[in-house]
Amino acid sequence: MRGLLTPSVTLWLAVIAGYCLLALFPLVKQRLGIFDEGMWFLDSYAVLASSDAVQAGLDPWQSNPLDVLQRQHSYSGWWFLLGTAGFTRQDNFLVGGSWVLAFGLAAFALLRPRTHGEALLAAAVMLSPPVVLAVNRANNDLVVFALLAAGLWGLRHPGFWRIAAFAAALALATGLKFYPLIAGVALLVLRPVRRGWWAAVLSLLAGGLVLASEWTDLQRAVFPVPVQVYTFGSQIIFRDLGWAGRGAQLAGAGLLGLLAVLAALRNWPVRLDDACDDLRARLAFAAGAVLLVGCFLAGISHAYRLIFVIFLAPMLLRPSASPAGRVTGGLLLAVLWLDGLYCLGTNLIVGAMPLAELLRWQLRWRFLTQPAVWAAMGLLAGSLLGLLVAGWHDWRKAEDGR
Repeated sequence: MRGLLTPSVTLWLAVIAGYCLLALFPLVKQRLGIFDEGMWFLDSYAVLASSDAVQAGLDPWQSNPLDVLQRQHSYSGWWFLLGTAGFTRQDNFLVGGSWVLAFGLAAFALLRPRTHGEALLAAAVMLSPPVVLAVNRANNDLVVFALLAAGLWGLRHPGFWRIAAFAAALALATGLKFYPLIAGVALLVLRPVRRGWWAAVLSLLAGGLVLASEWTDLQRAVFPVPVQVYTFGSQIIFRDLGWAGRGAQLAGAGLLGLLAVLAALRNWPVRLDDACDDLRARLAFAAGAVLLVGCFLAGISHAYRLIFVIFLAPMLLRPSASPAGRVTGGLLLAVLWLDGLYCLGTNLIVGAMPLAELLRWQLRWRFLTQPAVWAAMGLLAGSLLGLLVAGWHDWRKAEDGR
């Protein structure tokens, strides 16, 4: 029996058992602060409702009466191809379920735990409230995750066609949801350094051309995200302090830049230029770090954007992880679970409270937990800064050797 219960099987069983528990006992989700309007796959329903609106001659970029929350479409028009293919809101379980399945397969392919301890830590990531939120809602970030993971999987042996396949996956993900473009920076991990640079440029160019073609949709998209639990972004702390706008964004970028420089100077971040480490794990880490740091700087996102922590897990959760990796992994696990534990504690111990008091509790909680979020993002930004510096040094060495 012990031979059958491998680390990978342990991970599968733990995750499947966890999601079965959530499906059978929805009160557990509610205690964790995850509300779904009484239905699974709420976000895939919104995408299908927008597609149905187009078929009905309505403007999907306005408040949509076909959606349960009347949400307007906030992505590219590529999603309307679902309607062209014949999918409607009646197919929501099929569509949302396929997104969840693709995400699950991609995540398990990336994680590949080597020990039972690593499997349990990976399960803690997969069952964390932000990941549960993404799965429960079937958010289309799951599709982005699966596409990028497939592209990264092919880079085990980074020849031209495999790099081109990653660029195609990146372009498709960018066409669906705009922000994945920045993941092309991860290819700077590749060596020799010239290959890394041209691969990154190729991927960014492919994604950039797609983004340019969808620029009108990007301009029409509106991303309203209230400041509450289960949100993520550099602007949360500034908005709580009463400061919003371009100045606050610049201040956030400057503060994160300072944290990255400090971390790099003290040699705290995970190194991505160490050829002794698994190439695919380093590529996945770089892609996850770029996406998380980029979305963190962009403003405020729903917490399901934290599913990209899974890209970091192969380097952070292994027993041989460096001290920097263990610290970064510990901080990110805390970031994944803090809001859920807060909701669980207040629901079980404090109970219902007036809205004004609830908002005060949430404000205090954000002030208490934002340092951990900023520390984690600072370490990830420091890893990316270290990658750029190492690439520059390798480029200079290559030039001097010619």
